[in-house]
Amino acid sequence: MEKKYYNEDFWYHQHDLHGEVSGYDENYYANQLYSFLVTNLKDIPNEGYIVVLGSNNCVSFQLLVDHFGKDRCLGIDIANPKNHALVKVKNILDFDSGDDIPIAFVHNDIGSYPFTPIAKIAAQMWAAKNVVSGGYVLSRNNLNAAKFPVEEYMSNMGFLNSHLLSFTGAIDLSSIDQKILEGHMLSRKSKPQIWR
Repeated sequence: MEKKYYNEDFWYHQHDLHGEVSGYDENYYANQLYSFLVTNLKDIPNEGYIVVLGSNNCVSFQLLVDHFGKDRCLGIDIANPKNHALVKVKNILDFDSGDDIPIAFVHNDIGSYPFTPIAKIAAQMWAAKNVVSGGYVLSRNNLNAAKFPVEEYMSNMGFLNSHLLSFTGAIDLSSIDQKILEGHMLSRKSKPQIWR
C-alpha cells in the first residue's frame, strides 16, 4: 500500500499533501533543529559519517555539510533533483550489508509514519545498527502515527533517549513548533563500560 508514496513527485512536489514541511526550505523544522541543536552538540564522535536519511532538496542537509565538512556528510533519498554530489539515491528498503557505514550522527527523516511506516521503521533500524559508540540518532519518539515503539527499540539497541523538550533549558529551541519538539528525540549510543 505505501509503495504508491515511494516516488519523487509526492515528496518533492506535493508538499501540501504530507504535512507542514515548508517546502523543505529554511523554515523546515529539520533546518531549525540542525541550526540550534545539532550544530551545538559538542560530543559528536570524530569517527563516522553525518547522515541525513531523507535529504529531499538538501537545504537542511547543506547546513550540516557546511558545519561538518563534505568529507563526513552523506544524504540518502529516493531522488536527488538538486544533483547534490553528496546524496546517494536508493530506497532504504533495498539496503543490504553493503550499504552499512559507521555513523556519528544520523537524522531519520525518510518518509513519514502516516504514509510510509515500513520505510520509516527500516530507516530507524538501519541507523541504529550503524551508529558508532557515542553517536546520535535524531528521530521521532513513541508519539508517531504508526505507534511503533521507537523508544523501546532504541533502548534495546543500547541507546539513551532524550526527548527534545528536555533540551529547552540548555538550548534556545523556542522558534521550533512545540509539537515538533514533543514528537522527537535524540538517542545517544551508550559507550561500553571500561573496567580497570
